Amino acid sequence: MARLWADDATDKDHAACLAWRQTAPEHEQAWQQVSQLQQRFNQLPEPQIGSKLLRQRTQISRRQFLSLGGLGLGVGLLSAGHLGSNYLYSTDYATKTGEIQNTTLADGTRLFLNTGSRVDIDFNQHKREILLHAGEIYIETAPHPLPLTVISRQGSLVPLGTRFSVRLLEQHARLAVYEGRVQIQPAQSTESRVIESGLGANFSRNGFLADYAVNASGMAWTAHKLAVANMPLTEFIDELSRYRSGRLRASPELASLTVTGVFSLKDTDRVLAQLTDILPVKLQSYSSFWVNVLPG
Repeated sequence: MARLWADDATDKDHAACLAWRQTAPEHEQAWQQVSQLQQRFNQLPEPQIGSKLLRQRTQISRRQFLSLGGLGLGVGLLSAGHLGSNYLYSTDYATKTGEIQNTTLADGTRLFLNTGSRVDIDFNQHKREILLHAGEIYIETAPHPLPLTVISRQGSLVPLGTRFSVRLLEQHARLAVYEGRVQIQPAQSTESRVIESGLGANFSRNGFLADYAVNASGMAWTAHKLAVANMPLTEFIDELSRYRSGRLRASPELASLTVTGVFSLKDTDRVLAQLTDILPVKLQSYSSFWVNVLPG
């Protein structure tokens, strides 16, 4: 790529590069990875050296580029050491606390990210992979000759024409299939299973934990709603806290109370106020970032 960026690159150089890329799938994959890195540098703010180098690449010779490129790499590694690993391993899609994102990928697949989620997309002519690093996603797959694979630290999921969600918890992952089927392969197990529509499964890196029946209310978050039926109040508060910054806790004394209803996730303060209207509870607020729910 450095050679092709140079101002004295020839048609023979471009042809040689194309031939190399077509020699093996690993070559094309490596090329695509470097191309993605180039695009990410192009998106950096103007003061960043990587952005300037890439914008100037057609105006410098190969020797100049390689010389500056070495300097840029050194600065980049120092910056990465200072800023942390996120500098080198940026995320394609991410949501902050309380944010829900909806996007359509290049192959037509619809991808929803729930609060506090991070994914990377790795699509090329040989594979379609979604890397789930944190949080929860909902997917509506698009028809395509290549299988789609969702990969997390717990294992991989291969949907078979389907709508499904997967959520990463502290010790395991939770799959819910709303249409079609999904094959689960735990990361450190030889056993795989296919989960049918209307069912879900909890699994860890080592295997399967439990199956359960899926309720359509589980995907209400894609419409910025929290839909529950007879959910213990303490569990409801834990779920609501995912969409708020700071600390939100319910007193253990409230475990016997239950909540039923559909609540908007766009205003969690209003949801808390609604609870005081329908249940014998009160709010103890030290600030907007620290709220306790206590017996009323």
